[in-house]
Amino acid sequence: MIRYKCGRCGMEFTALDLEYMPSIKCPYCGYRVVYKVRPPGRKIVKAI
Repeated sequence: MIRYKCGRCGMEFTALDLEYMPSIKCPYCGYRVVYKVRPPGRKIVKAI
């Protein structure tokens, strides 16, 4: 599930919450700057 975080209020919400809105903005405060929350942990890539 893709999670987003508001740049102003810090509330987290899912992509399903954005589906019902005509534009991309926070469903709690209406701020238009949202960030995609990264999953915890690291991605380890073996070098050649």
